[in-house]
Amino acid sequence: MSKVKYNLRSPKSKNDTAIMMIFHYDGDKLRMSTERSINPKYWNAKKQRAKELIEFKEHYKLNQFLEEQSNKIVTIYNEMILEFGIVEKDILKERFLSDKMKKKTKQKGFWDYFEEFIEFKRTQVVNIKDYNNSLRKHLIATEKLYKRKATFEGVKKPSNGFVFKMNQYLTNEAINSKGTKGLTVNSIGKQSKNLKVFLNWCFDNEYIERFSLKHIVNTTEDVDAVYLKKEELESLLNLELDDDNEIRVKDGFILACNTALRFGDLSFLRSSHINYKDGEGTISIQQAKTKGKKIEIPINKVSKKILNRYDNNSPIKDIPSQQFNTTIREICKRAKIDDNVVHYRTEKGLRVEYDYKKYELVSSHTGRRTFCTLKMKENVPIDLIMSVSGHKSYKSFFKYLKMRPKEYAEEMRKYMD
Repeated sequence: MSKVKYNLRSPKSKNDTAIMMIFHYDGDKLRMSTERSINPKYWNAKKQRAKELIEFKEHYKLNQFLEEQSNKIVTIYNEMILEFGIVEKDILKERFLSDKMKKKTKQKGFWDYFEEFIEFKRTQVVNIKDYNNSLRKHLIATEKLYKRKATFEGVKKPSNGFVFKMNQYLTNEAINSKGTKGLTVNSIGKQSKNLKVFLNWCFDNEYIERFSLKHIVNTTEDVDAVYLKKEELESLLNLELDDDNEIRVKDGFILACNTALRFGDLSFLRSSHINYKDGEGTISIQQAKTKGKKIEIPINKVSKKILNRYDNNSPIKDIPSQQFNTTIREICKRAKIDDNVVHYRTEKGLRVEYDYKKYELVSSHTGRRTFCTLKMKENVPIDLIMSVSGHKSYKSFFKYLKMRPKEYAEEMRKYMD
């Protein structure tokens, strides 16, 4: 004969107190904590259950839990009777707690695998802020705003699931670079792309069963990013500077305009990447972004002069990207690179027009765009340009050609009668 009872550790307490389980069997008893607690004012001592009160909404789950615990201890007791014919208290307790631990063992979920993914990325790329900072921040913000936990089931749901809510947040609530609410289409698309990278990593490692990602869309729009014309680059090259930090930033930017190196690769450039043979110089480097694809870049006179100044090492190896961008814009302003530029973006579903001075839109990536566009205007074969820039496809390459419609018309005029 067995019976399960529950009582409170401190029934007169004004605060929450532990709920204890007492299992009576064969003239003996086993007393254990349920690892649940309750304020005595919500406890029905006669029924040994939580009172079913509106102000104590947890009563249903708590009572259901106590019922499950009762059934579990009785089941284990009966199994031991059949197995041994007698029940020893220590073994009964051990089996009950062991079964309890199995239930408590947490299966890995979305965030567990996300942390593993971040650690994996640390071994693959130099900069993981797109995942560890940006994507993480937006996932957490979506959880808080809509009170929805990021789970694989939620992400999997194509309609009104976690991805839908995250896009709502990114479109209407996320703070953009101007300090206002709502990210651009490209910024939203980048977060979708990063999320898909994480999910595909989970699929490839067979951590979760593969599901469709069609509802996670990498939205993009063509943005009128700028490049420097040949005369603007010459103006920048001739600009005299006194500040050592500004000189390094200018040299780094001009080097990017002549090599198509990304900021990350340029920052880590060192003398072992530079080779000279018969007076001809070459930069041999594995690109970080393209998983180590090796490229060979001819060194022209401008690049050689800059590299010699820094013993064939990067001029900007200790300069953060944000500081670099702020500084190069100020330098371009002084170099009179100040054409009026109209910039179009989609914000909150609406097409918005902004007026800028050209120097305001210059960034570390402008150097790479400048190289591709100027070489294209010089009629250098596309495949040769791509061999230096490291672009894998014509589609991605042509996104870098930033001539405006008026410039295309001027180029086309050369071929018109």
